[in-house]
Amino acid sequence: MISTQILKDISAQFRGSYITAIAEARLTEMLQQSNALDERESFSPIRKLRYYNDYYFTLRTTLNQPGHLATIIAFDLPINDLIPHTLSSDNFILRADTVGTSSEAFTNNEDTTRVQLNGSLLEVAAPLVNAPVNIVYQLPLRQFAADMARNNIWLLLLNLALLALTLTGFYLWRQPNRNARDDPSPRLRKQQALYQEIVKRVPIGILVYDFSANRVVVQNAIAEHLLPHLSLEKIAAMAREHQGVVQATINNEMYEILQFSHPQMPEHNLFLIREQDKEILVHKKMQLAQREYDKNVLARQRLLTNLRQELHTPMQALQQHLLSLAQTAYDDIRTRLLRKASDETAQTIALLDNIALHGRLGSDTWQPDVVPFSPLAMMDSLLLASLPRLSQKGLHLFHHYRLEPQRLYVGDMAMLRKALLLLDYAITNTDYGKITLTLEADAEQADKLAIRLSDTGTRMSAAELDNLRHPWLTVPSADRSQQNSGFALFLCHQLARKLGGELSISCKQDLGTHYQLTVTLPASTNSADEDEKLLEDMTVLLDITANEVRLIVQHLPCSWGAECVNADERQMPQEFDLRIVDDEAKMADNTLLVNGEDTQVTLLAPRRLRTNFNISQLLQDAVLTLIEQQFEVATQDAAPTDIHEYARQLKASDYFSLFVETVPDDIVKLYTDAETGDFSTLAQTAHRLKGVFAMLNLHPGKQLCEQLEWHITEQASKEIKHDIDEIDELVRVLLQPNGQQDE
Repeated sequence: MISTQILKDISAQFRGSYITAIAEARLTEMLQQSNALDERESFSPIRKLRYYNDYYFTLRTTLNQPGHLATIIAFDLPINDLIPHTLSSDNFILRADTVGTSSEAFTNNEDTTRVQLNGSLLEVAAPLVNAPVNIVYQLPLRQFAADMARNNIWLLLLNLALLALTLTGFYLWRQPNRNARDDPSPRLRKQQALYQEIVKRVPIGILVYDFSANRVVVQNAIAEHLLPHLSLEKIAAMAREHQGVVQATINNEMYEILQFSHPQMPEHNLFLIREQDKEILVHKKMQLAQREYDKNVLARQRLLTNLRQELHTPMQALQQHLLSLAQTAYDDIRTRLLRKASDETAQTIALLDNIALHGRLGSDTWQPDVVPFSPLAMMDSLLLASLPRLSQKGLHLFHHYRLEPQRLYVGDMAMLRKALLLLDYAITNTDYGKITLTLEADAEQADKLAIRLSDTGTRMSAAELDNLRHPWLTVPSADRSQQNSGFALFLCHQLARKLGGELSISCKQDLGTHYQLTVTLPASTNSADEDEKLLEDMTVLLDITANEVRLIVQHLPCSWGAECVNADERQMPQEFDLRIVDDEAKMADNTLLVNGEDTQVTLLAPRRLRTNFNISQLLQDAVLTLIEQQFEVATQDAAPTDIHEYARQLKASDYFSLFVETVPDDIVKLYTDAETGDFSTLAQTAHRLKGVFAMLNLHPGKQLCEQLEWHITEQASKEIKHDIDEIDELVRVLLQPNGQQDE
């Protein structure tokens, strides 16, 4: 350190020496610089001590005090320890720090080091900490290039070798296929065909338009159809303002147009055109499908629960009946419990049979049993089975059969009757009022029959109507004695479809439920009028107050050939053969009282009967019984006792030719029905023969027919065969020319 203040007196022994000379030279220099008061701190260039080969620079600090001589402090700072041994110290210089010294500087670290090119020198400058001076290393470019080449000679040679090997391989390997690859048109054509096929198959409109050339680059059929109705410039401008999405109406249809552009090709715009109406429709369909799926999942969850409950109820009741049966000793109570247990068992078996039938209907194993049958006979048996429940609940039934009674239809009678489980469903839903059942031909299609069932019960809920599509989805309604099956509506709907028709149910508040079942039942070609007109040339007086009952009763006697006359107090007919009334106060001789409760023909008094107007067979039996009683009264005193008298009486009758034409055929039919075991048809034929014998006053034949009817009821095959033989023998004797029996 050298200062203008005397720190220590230099000994006389150092005067004139090298160190003293240096200090005095420094002192003189600082005294000269002390007058420059504006320079407070300065750095000298890098200097070299000749004797020591050391490099250093001097830091001078001036302390200026007003009124006094300035104080200068100088520090010689060596830099040999800061310079790497691999770098030449002669290339280092100190330079004042200036802003923006070189625009070509390559900065590895902006805060510490800068690299710049200065002529043929490459300068690397780094600032000194807390000093406005940069230490600069100057490196000639020629020396730098030589050092780089010397240090990386092997890497450069390796890269050159790899480059030569690569070029040689490209040339040698691609030379054989060069001619084929020089013509890229086949590949481009394949790619273009693939792109066109993809664009054509996309279900939305795709359009790529070049606004600079005003031409279409790519489009499919949908976009081509809509392009004449689109202003692409306006759509593109609007799309840029609305995030690339625009809605447009074309031919009253809503479309959504999406516009896309690429920064590298701003003149080309891609338009995607989607029909919004179809999108909304598809969305709604997906919602409906999801709703239906959720409904099916819920239906499966509820199905097992409701099925278990429906099977559990009758089985639990059956168990209670069996326990009560084991604990009682009274015969009448045991009989009643056995009947109830039998009913519960039959209900469970019917449910299981319906489930099995559903399985067969859903597979290819079920085939309809197509045979000719009479819908009237089927309805009679169905209504007879339902009359006890109707009477128990006090309901009125009105059965309108508007087909020809004797006409047969071809179809599966068992499945049609099972589809009419709707009648039991309606009885359960109805607490009071009436049930109307109508069977008629469809007005639009001749081979279809329409069955309409309406009740005055409570309105069926919408949840219960869901059982029409999904079984056991909802617990059905019930009354005091019976609960409807959750499987009934679904099975009836399925049977209706299998029978070529459909089932529809409509409900109205306070008006009950209306069921309409249509089935395909073509009329049989062999269903010509096989039965003669039993009541031909007869007059029937209808003295019935209820208009609906009168319409039901009037249809059947008219179809049997009778002339029906409605009673009128102002103009009462003078003559009639029999009378049908619905009021017991109007009873007289040769009168039939009709109601809706009886299950058989009841004898009230001689020539006074009562029966059910809804059952055609009972009504027919009652009418024929009245006719027989009339003939018995008229001929009971003059009845012949010899077979010869009966034969002469028959030949003298006006009905002899009709007897000859019909009775032998009925005898043949008796034999045929007896062989096939068809007791229902056999009973009808026997009853018809009994009416013929009674009308002609042939008492032996009538007695034999009554005996045959009794044996048919007992289903005694041997006795039936014997009775038919006797009737056949009697008819052969009556039809012989001389009225004598063969020996």
